[in-house]
Amino acid sequence: MISEAVLEKLEFPKILQQISKYSSTEPGKKILLGLKPFESLYLAIQEGDYVTEAKEILIKNDFPPINYIPELADSLSLSAIDGSVLDSKAILEILKLAETSRYLFLFLKSNAEGKSISKDFLNDLFVDKVLEHHITKVINENGEVKENASSKLKEIREEVRRKSETLQKVINRILKSLSDAYLVREEYVTQRDGRIVVPVKAEHKRHVKGFIHSESATGQTVYIEPEETLELNNDILSLYFAEKREIERILRELTKKIGEYVLPLKKSLSAIADLDSIFARAKYSIEIIGSFPSIDNSKPIKIMEARHPLLIKKIGRSNAVPLDLSIENGTNIILITGPNAGGKTVVLKTVGLLSIMVLSGIHIPAQADSNLHFLENILMDIGDQQSIEDDLSTFSSHLSNIRKIIYEAVENSIILLDEIGTGTDPAEGSALAIAILLTLQNKKSKVLATTHHGSLKLMAEELEGFQNASMEFDSDNLIPTYKFRQGVPGSSYAFEVAERIGFTKDFLSLAKNYLDSDKMKVEEFLVELETRSRNLQTKLNEYEVENSRLKGLTNLYKQNLEKLETQKKDILIDTKTKAESFIKDVNKKVENAIKQIRESQANREVIKDVRKQISDLKKDVEKVAEVKIQNVAKMEFAIGSFAKLRTSELSGKIIEIDFEKNKAVLVTGTVKLQVKLDEIIPISGKEAKSQERFQSSFHQTEAEVRIDIRGQKPEEAEFEVIKFLDNAYTSGLNRVEILHGKGTGVLKKMTKDILSEHPGVSKFYFANIEYGGDGITIVELK
Repeated sequence: MISEAVLEKLEFPKILQQISKYSSTEPGKKILLGLKPFESLYLAIQEGDYVTEAKEILIKNDFPPINYIPELADSLSLSAIDGSVLDSKAILEILKLAETSRYLFLFLKSNAEGKSISKDFLNDLFVDKVLEHHITKVINENGEVKENASSKLKEIREEVRRKSETLQKVINRILKSLSDAYLVREEYVTQRDGRIVVPVKAEHKRHVKGFIHSESATGQTVYIEPEETLELNNDILSLYFAEKREIERILRELTKKIGEYVLPLKKSLSAIADLDSIFARAKYSIEIIGSFPSIDNSKPIKIMEARHPLLIKKIGRSNAVPLDLSIENGTNIILITGPNAGGKTVVLKTVGLLSIMVLSGIHIPAQADSNLHFLENILMDIGDQQSIEDDLSTFSSHLSNIRKIIYEAVENSIILLDEIGTGTDPAEGSALAIAILLTLQNKKSKVLATTHHGSLKLMAEELEGFQNASMEFDSDNLIPTYKFRQGVPGSSYAFEVAERIGFTKDFLSLAKNYLDSDKMKVEEFLVELETRSRNLQTKLNEYEVENSRLKGLTNLYKQNLEKLETQKKDILIDTKTKAESFIKDVNKKVENAIKQIRESQANREVIKDVRKQISDLKKDVEKVAEVKIQNVAKMEFAIGSFAKLRTSELSGKIIEIDFEKNKAVLVTGTVKLQVKLDEIIPISGKEAKSQERFQSSFHQTEAEVRIDIRGQKPEEAEFEVIKFLDNAYTSGLNRVEILHGKGTGVLKKMTKDILSEHPGVSKFYFANIEYGGDGITIVELK
């Protein structure tokens, strides 16, 4: 069980408050605010999958018809008690429950068929229009009992109206006569205890026969029920009592009818509350661009492009620095170092909070390919634990808390320790920290700890199962970048931070004079190592982009070469067929000529001469192709000139040429092609200048061969993809890549829809599995 104190410190209730704003019903909101990590792996995964399905429904369709429903459990229970009466307002709310249940049933049946949500909740939703009819026949939309709810109620209300009209006429006549005699202050009537009275001046109260009900606060006005209206008032009051008894009878019968359906209505209320909480979490997932990772303890913990959800709310998704962290099998302890205010504590809280959210069936702002563990516990020591009441110092309080953590730690738990070993002598604090970490390692718990102790950084490099990590610091601008780097220790940058705050260089030099020389060397080494590492990572990122681009171009040109080879074979076959047909036709003509010669009785010498001419003709025909090749070889080709393939529009610059072997090497973009001289023709003029501009501007357009839309909202990504395709098409690119990731598949589907409609797209397909699989779409342009 994860304690309430841990949930509070990791600010999980704030997340629930944010999600509850998306709920529509009071029971649904109650479920959300009471969410806790599930103690069953099956339930955690099931809830997460429900939210994923609900998110897909919201994206593809409209919001489900879940209207406001208050807490109705008590009213439903009361309806099952014999003789009980629900008031009309409560019955109206039960009607809304029945209607919402029916609408939601139809919505899920048409939009979620085949999904787990439909299978697990559809049968629990109450659908019975007969009960709805019973209620609507009696109660109007304002929660009042209708006049035609019964014939008796209708008679009573009609009699009330008749008596009231008669009473009004009588009272108006009395009021006018009193007004003429100046016995009343104003010409108006009012009610006291449900009876019509007139305001009479106190000094004239004895001049009006009737019953005095009350006086004004000043005593100057007396409210008198005239004697003439006493009987009418009595009749109307009796009718009101009769009306109340009839309404109560009607509501009792209606309550009894509702009581017959109490169990299915309660089940439906529970199902609607669950669905409300699921769809509220789905709306929250859309807001944070969330996903539900896998939960598999056999695989390493892997958090990809994660952000703290409260930071997203506070500073926006684009300003929140993503976190990439993995705890491989065999690694138990990750020691995080780096400058103060560099984000170390945020890393601890992010890992803890995201773990709690996933175990509670809530999507997290991270890549769907992430993997978390099913945890028995999350234990933490973060923040000031000082207690004045218990007479504990900060250090003592930390130790007391850590002793409790060691006692409660188990294998499937994550321990978050902030600034371990601080608050006492550095040497002693470091030794205690080492002992704590080794003890927790023996318990096989996963530990993330932050520290400034240099000895712990060295220890993490030496001990098995330990790993260093750090928060990046921009030493050039003296500001933290908040980027988490795993596998590399970091400097505390105390002097750099002090300089940033405003301490003078003389002051810092004075301080450095009293710094242990070995400590100084280690810190300087770490600063240098971090700078080199950052530069290396920048270069590596550039090389990865270049490598990805070259792989894509290689595949493109490989496909083009295969296409050209196929076209070449087809042309040769076609040429051979035509040549054979031509020779056959020549043979036929020659044989006809010989036949004519014979028939004309020409001598043998003439025939022999004709046959020789025919033989020479055949040889000339067969040499046509060879002559063409020789003519091609004699064309003016030179290094630096431009040429294009005969069978396509692919062109480039000649950088190598060998007339003896009849070969040349063309370069187009960054790709080299080896071709035969008879396969190319020289180009000049406008075509050559265009090709030269292409070669010189190739590196200007190469950044446009790929776009990364991962993590974007569909409406934002749609605009970017269309703009990207238009630019690529107008720039003459043949092939581009769209990196949309796998995730929930929304961006993948959106990309497919755009490509299917775009006029410049020839075809598109997913990348090979080793290059990203269905997380990348390859697009070939016309």
